[in-house]
Amino acid sequence: MLIPGDLYLNRVSRRVSTLPLNPHRVLIARAHELRKRGVRVYDYTAGQPGLPPSTEALEYFMEMVREDPFKHFRYMPTQGLVELREALSEDLKRYGGVDVSPDQILITTGGAEALLISILALLDEGDTILLLDPSYSVYWDLAIFAKLRVETCTQSFEREFNPDPECIKEKLNRARAVLFASPDNPTSRVISSDVAKTIVEVAYERNAWIIYDVAYKHLVYEGDHIWLERIAPSLDNIVVVGSFSKDIAIPGGRLGYIYGPRDITGDLVKLKAVMGIVSPVPMQWLAYYYLKEGFKEKYLREVLPVYRSRRDASYEAFKRLLPEARLHKPKAGMYLFPDVTPYLERLKMSDLDFALKLAESKGVVMLPGSIFGSAGRGYLRITFVTMSEHELEEGFKLLRGFLEENKVL
Repeated sequence: MLIPGDLYLNRVSRRVSTLPLNPHRVLIARAHELRKRGVRVYDYTAGQPGLPPSTEALEYFMEMVREDPFKHFRYMPTQGLVELREALSEDLKRYGGVDVSPDQILITTGGAEALLISILALLDEGDTILLLDPSYSVYWDLAIFAKLRVETCTQSFEREFNPDPECIKEKLNRARAVLFASPDNPTSRVISSDVAKTIVEVAYERNAWIIYDVAYKHLVYEGDHIWLERIAPSLDNIVVVGSFSKDIAIPGGRLGYIYGPRDITGDLVKLKAVMGIVSPVPMQWLAYYYLKEGFKEKYLREVLPVYRSRRDASYEAFKRLLPEARLHKPKAGMYLFPDVTPYLERLKMSDLDFALKLAESKGVVMLPGSIFGSAGRGYLRITFVTMSEHELEEGFKLLRGFLEENKVL
């Protein structure tokens, strides 16, 4: 039988073949490869907590599992453990004064799945989505995967990585949705109240969706998290995407959530059923115990001072060792996001080439800013929560040594 054209030349679908290989994953894999070769690696790539989960919470969880293992591992409804959704509803009231019914919450397999479900549920192929540039690298991949048109508003160093409200007004007027995070990845900025109000006003006026990523909402060192739900007149146009990876430190447990207007919950659940039937049941129980037994609050009290100390030490060390870099001291999140353009220009290297060569030469692995959008070109994303103050500085010294060896510092 004749096969017309090149229909069967590719062994995978166009859907996946059009997705670019994300350098984010390449560099994370490179760090693991270097460790296997016996190299002392200073890994600044991981977007995860730097301290283990609560021992007290884990011990309580294991005791509960021993008492009733079947309960903790059997199937449950796709929407998620009722007890967890009830506890999360109470948690939102406690921390944000936000009233969200448990039947408006869907438990997902991590924040990434929550983002995918939200985008596929709310947007059609060819719709326009507004992204802030730079943004979490996965946002760009999701836009490609869902075949969306992308508009952008730049988050500049001069505005402390907040977008210009005038750009929001212009671009959101012709977009079906805006997707952004606060605190942000990679810049760690907290959205300003004037930008938040502008997003809400334009979205509600134009009947556009706001997809609000709050994975880092509890990692705030100065100021407060911005609760869009309290600014907006209702939840009608807001879908909030969250994660248990950061606040209770179970990134490998793959547990997240979505909440939004009640009339779309059934459609979100329908998509979740197609993608994975139900999110990890043992992790849902663990998250429930964290919230119900007070382990989350206690854990945050313990870890936030440690992360703040590591933030301070890494900021001071980087500024001292690389004085030409432009760098804001982050008020939240996990990342330094320095502009190292002066050094890259003298090296005649892109930020990606620089990150790859630095990893091979010194075992110092950082993420190039360009993988987060064109406005991130010339920057580095540096996780500051995963190492001690001493280790953070030692890695920066190796970075400085690399620049000195190449005679640009």
